Amino acid sequence: MTASRKEVHSSYADFSDDSEPEAVTEEVASSLKELLTTKRIPLLTSREQFRLADIIECIGMVEKHRRSIDDNAGRFLLFFRQHVLSETHKGPISWREIIWAFHSGSQDILVDLVSRHFSGKMMWQHAKECGVFMWMSDINALVRYTLPCR
Repeated sequence: MTASRKEVHSSYADFSDDSEPEAVTEEVASSLKELLTTKRIPLLTSREQFRLADIIECIGMVEKHRRSIDDNAGRFLLFFRQHVLSETHKGPISWREIIWAFHSGSQDILVDLVSRHFSGKMMWQHAKECGVFMWMSDINALVRYTLPCR
């Protein structure tokens, strides 16, 4: 490494802005989403920028529930939200996400959050789409949260 490259690297490493948070909190995600929906980012198409805002919103939502759910539930919730917000989602969520929910110790909270996404009325087609029949281990909770198709 040349001396000039070393100087640039070390001066960058010493840079610290105490006003910026070290983690993405719910407030940071909300602020980022606000910026992404009001400002134009060069080199991103409007579709890419909208998708980025959706991802940030999903991260903020998972962060909001971080203390009440485990890591596997957080992973499922993040990708579930991305799946339902996607314009191209067709069919059920992937097996990867189903496995995360299956191994979660927060299934009761997770099924409640998924149900809230469907306005508290998770129909059979919604339950099928999010794979709840594959990952929910409490059959009574499954029956309680899913309504028959009408």
